[in-house]
Amino acid sequence: MNHPILNTKTDDCRHAAYIARPSPLGNPYAIGPDGDRDTVIERYRDWLAARVAERDPVVCTALLGIHPGQPLSCHCAPARCHGEAIAEALDGGVQERLRARGERTLRYAGIGSRSTPDHVLQIMRKVAHRLSELGYTLLSGGAAGADSAFEAGCFGNREIYLPWPGFRHLQGRHCITLPSAEAFRVAEVVHPAWKRLGDTAQALMARNSHQVLGADLRSPVDFVVCWTPDACETEAARSRATGGTGQAIALANRWRIPVVNLAGGKVAMQRLALLVDGT
Repeated sequence: MNHPILNTKTDDCRHAAYIARPSPLGNPYAIGPDGDRDTVIERYRDWLAARVAERDPVVCTALLGIHPGQPLSCHCAPARCHGEAIAEALDGGVQERLRARGERTLRYAGIGSRSTPDHVLQIMRKVAHRLSELGYTLLSGGAAGADSAFEAGCFGNREIYLPWPGFRHLQGRHCITLPSAEAFRVAEVVHPAWKRLGDTAQALMARNSHQVLGADLRSPVDFVVCWTPDACETEAARSRATGGTGQAIALANRWRIPVVNLAGGKVAMQRLALLVDGT
């Protein structure tokens, strides 16, 4: 088994993925009411397979956050643990299957910092216009700066996800208000300090879940185009300087959705052209 299971009380779990309750990967079945240890582990195995089959966005995003060879931590070890089922799924290639892409959906997330420089905002408007010409649907968040630039350049289909009704006084058929309960849970899985956020910040982070995974959180975009001052494009590179856009970048990275950060200049534009061309 490539993912050893550690005990949260007796082992050094600083670098382990926490899989006990209330983690999304915790076992919903309890020893006693739901059977003995072996029974609840087998029930969990079936439960996990069902969540993966239906592409449950919370469970699957949690699975995709576990790194190759990363230990799992629970309260059971050295006794048998539901982590065995998680480790077996990971060793069996569940992450690759979840990240596998079929045909392009012609949907992209156009997002970024509120403080995006003016010359980049111009590029964003041009990018959005060109992608509209090619039949792409824009998913964005209605914020000032980058979001607004993408929307200004888009003349085709768009899905503008708002964190709450009346956000920036935006309204219309393109606006989708109030992130779903699942979107909040997906955001909690990805954010490094969720409990420290207030209600407003949590709503903004949850809105990002829809920008990347769509209204049903099961329809990932083809790619993300953004700007942040640190040129971040991966979850590992996310920092305080990345700002709130880092939430969407991290989520996209887990699902292996390409991220093009326009802070990369000409190289970023070349990468975007290749993604659009499908090569």
